[in-house]
Amino acid sequence: MTATERILITGVSGVAGRALVRELRDSGYDVVGATSSRADLTERVQAEELLEAVRPTYVVHLAGRVHGLMGNIHSQGQAFYENVQINTNVVEASRRVGVKKLVAMGSTAVYSDIVPLPMREDDLWLGPPHDSERGYAHAKRAMVAQLEAYRDQYDMDFAFVVSTNLYGPGDKFDEAHGHVLPSLVSKVHRAKEWGEPLEVWGTGTATRDFLYSADAASAIRMILESYSGVINLATGVSVTIREAVETLVRVSGYAGPVSWDSSKPDGQHARAYDVSRLEALGWTPTFTLEQGLAETHRWYVDNFATARR
Repeated sequence: MTATERILITGVSGVAGRALVRELRDSGYDVVGATSSRADLTERVQAEELLEAVRPTYVVHLAGRVHGLMGNIHSQGQAFYENVQINTNVVEASRRVGVKKLVAMGSTAVYSDIVPLPMREDDLWLGPPHDSERGYAHAKRAMVAQLEAYRDQYDMDFAFVVSTNLYGPGDKFDEAHGHVLPSLVSKVHRAKEWGEPLEVWGTGTATRDFLYSADAASAIRMILESYSGVINLATGVSVTIREAVETLVRVSGYAGPVSWDSSKPDGQHARAYDVSRLEALGWTPTFTLEQGLAETHRWYVDNFATARR
């Protein structure tokens, strides 16, 4: 890869996209970012027009219809349909303009509960995804199948990034439908500033691997530069939701009580990932969970008026 070869990033308004644009530009690459305001990727013609206008050599496809646990539970059909549309259109449009390599953002939701821990890339197709996110997860699996088929027939290189839970500045802090950490950042801030009760969904016993957006961006750059195939994107360290909440409470300075609503679902109970392929590229995370949450909470407080919710 050279700096003269253009990289198109879809979904640059998201938490990963914002960090990746900075990472690649700081590394000297020619980067073009696209949001839904520029092209509705569910529409084939708009996806084709975007790729024709940019004419990239490489594509990093981050765009998608993304919801948190409750959002995915209540919009299974929509999550499947719209993500299949987006992914299919972007991959085909990339092929049409001769893209050398496409790096696609996947999700650890693709893994089944029956996959042994830590979850390995070779087990992506083993068993069905967890019921809570099956629509979204099957759409991501379908993208893997399409990318493998395009590699075989059209010789288009790809990497499929099986991403764990990302968080960081610029995230969407949606308490009702968002991902766990940004929704908790919003709840903790509200509880601290206005004295409202801090209630957390679930039992707190489910485990997750949380990755700060700047670390995710450096890993994606390395994958773009030197990896092909399916690869886990995670820290390799799992914590319980309760531990994550305790960490956020500590860095935020919130001193009030925390209650747990066990009537709300935990989602898939245990998640832990083998990151040996990622580590073989020379990547290690630079932010601990405490550091990442402190940075995210600080950003949210400083940008409260304009933060996405």
